[in-house]
Amino acid sequence: MLGVLHQLLDLKTLIWLFPIFFIFHDLEEIITIESSMAAHKDSKANFVQRTLKMREKLGSTAAQLAVSATWILLIISFTAVMTAHSSSSGGGFLLFTAILNLFVLQSFMHIVQTIMFRGYTPGIITSLFLLIPYCLVTYSSLVESGQLDWHLIFISLPVSLIMILVFLVGNLLGRYFIR
Repeated sequence: MLGVLHQLLDLKTLIWLFPIFFIFHDLEEIITIESSMAAHKDSKANFVQRTLKMREKLGSTAAQLAVSATWILLIISFTAVMTAHSSSSGGGFLLFTAILNLFVLQSFMHIVQTIMFRGYTPGIITSLFLLIPYCLVTYSSLVESGQLDWHLIFISLPVSLIMILVFLVGNLLGRYFIR
């Protein structure tokens, strides 16, 4: 199956799909966040209550999430442009790989939350049917083109951690601009 996808999607196309898939995923979250939080607010499960409290601190309204998503989309779009531009000249994929790692992490967090909440959580559908397949195909394409090796994976992990902090700035902006 990956072989068929590789024939349809070259590496540059996968790079350009990066912000598009992010936006689809975040649209699912923006549209469903408030109803999902309301549906789970009476849960007695400790994990659910901690998750809801953390979500409230980070910004729990659709408008706050939209501001945060815009911030992250700007960074992802910039990364896609720079990666697509530098890939022609054999440039690096460090930042692209670091953010791709976060896509995988976020997808698995959605899966865990869905299991722990015992029901739908915002972002699970696009995680399962869009983000995880996209990431697998992109990692495979990066390896096949010689752009990704174990060294890049290991040095991208600390960059991924730094990017979490950069992305959290979007949550602060959402809380600042939308009260």
